[in-house]
Amino acid sequence: KASVLDKIKLSGWTQMIYSLDDHNVSTFQLHRARLFIGGDIYNGKKGAKAEFRIQTEFAGTPKLVDLWVRYRPTKAFGVQLGQFKFPLMMEFTDNYEVEVIDFALAILRLQRVGTGDITGIASSGRDIGLQFYGDIIPGNGYSILSYNLALLNGNGINTRDNNKSKDVVARLILRPSKRLTMTGYYLRGEANFSTPEQMEQFGNVSTPKHTPTRRYGGGAHYAGERLSLRAEYIRAQTGQLHSEGGYLLAQYAFMKNVSIATRLDYFDDDVYTRADEQHYVVGLNYKPWPMLFLQLNYTHKRYEHTDQDNVNMMSLMTTIRF
Repeated sequence: KASVLDKIKLSGWTQMIYSLDDHNVSTFQLHRARLFIGGDIYNGKKGAKAEFRIQTEFAGTPKLVDLWVRYRPTKAFGVQLGQFKFPLMMEFTDNYEVEVIDFALAILRLQRVGTGDITGIASSGRDIGLQFYGDIIPGNGYSILSYNLALLNGNGINTRDNNKSKDVVARLILRPSKRLTMTGYYLRGEANFSTPEQMEQFGNVSTPKHTPTRRYGGGAHYAGERLSLRAEYIRAQTGQLHSEGGYLLAQYAFMKNVSIATRLDYFDDDVYTRADEQHYVVGLNYKPWPMLFLQLNYTHKRYEHTDQDNVNMMSLMTTIRF
C-alpha cells in the first residue's frame, strides 16, 4: 500500500534567455530557476482530494513563490489556503505552455507578475489568502462550468497586508466544448499608495491608503489538434488612472514537437492619453525531448505618444525541466 510520502514529488525547471536588440544590447539572463515539492496527500470517493505545493525561486533574489494546501471534498466545492496564483487572466492562471517567451503586456502590467506592474507590486502573480473553487456542471470528460472566488491581502508575496481591506477576485469559466474555453474575471480591492510619485501617478488620490484597484475582463481559448487560438481583453482602474490591454495569439503545430506562434499585443497605461505600447511577436518552438524546450522569438516593440524609441529584438530561451 502506497504511503503519503510515495505521492510527494520533487521537481523543478530553469529558463535561460539570450537576447539581442537594435539598440546594441546583448545579454544573457537567468529568467527563472524554480524548485518545487508537492503532490496529492489524499484521494477519496466522489472526487474528494487534498494536495499541497511549495515552490521557490532562485533567479535573482531567492524567494518563496507558492505555499498552499487545498482540500476538495466534492468536485463542486474546494478550498485553498496559503500563497498562490490569484485567478485572473487566462494566459497566466491556466498554466498553458507559454507559446511565446514573454507573457502579454496586460499580464505584466496588471497581474503583478513582474517589476513592470503599474502598482509597483512585483509578486510573481501570487498573493496570500483564501480561495474557493469547483466544477459545477460536469461534461463528457471535462467541466462545462467552473468558478474561482478568492479573498486576498492584495499586497504581494511574503508580505503582510498594510490596510484593513482585502482584494476580492471572482472568475467564471465556461466550456461549451472540450476544445473551447471562455472566461470572465473581476478583481476589486484597495491598495496603499502613499509616496508623492504614486499619488501623482494615480490621480492625487485623497486617501492613499484606500486607493481603489479594479480589474475586469475576459477571454477565450481554442485548442485544436494542430491549431490553438487565444484572445483576452482587460480594463483596469488604479485610483484615477484607467488602463486597458489585450492580445491575440495563434499557434500552429507542423509536427508533434515543432510549432510556430504569433501574438499581437498592446497595453495603454492611460486610456485618455493613449500613450500605449504594442508588441508584435513571431516565434518558433521546438521540443526535442520532454525535458527540453527551445523557443526563438522576434519581437517588434512599438511606442505611441511617448518619448521611447521603437525596438526590434531577437530572443532565444531554453527551458530545462527535471
